[in-house]
Amino acid sequence: MGQFSKRLEQVLDRVRAMPLDQQDLVAVELEQRVRLLSSPATHLTPAERSELEAELAAARRGELAS
Repeated sequence: MGQFSKRLEQVLDRVRAMPLDQQDLVAVELEQRVRLLSSPATHLTPAERSELEAELAAARRGELAS
């Protein structure tokens, strides 16, 4: 296995001290984060970006669909 950063080692030491059910929760969250960081970036077309920005602006104004 490769080396871990000192910070990651410290976090893993803290996780090892947790009950097993909490360790499993951390493992699920870590798996999801690694999957996100490992997947290629999403590229939006100009039209998709424009639509997304309009929807985000509407959400900021509180104009959410029910």
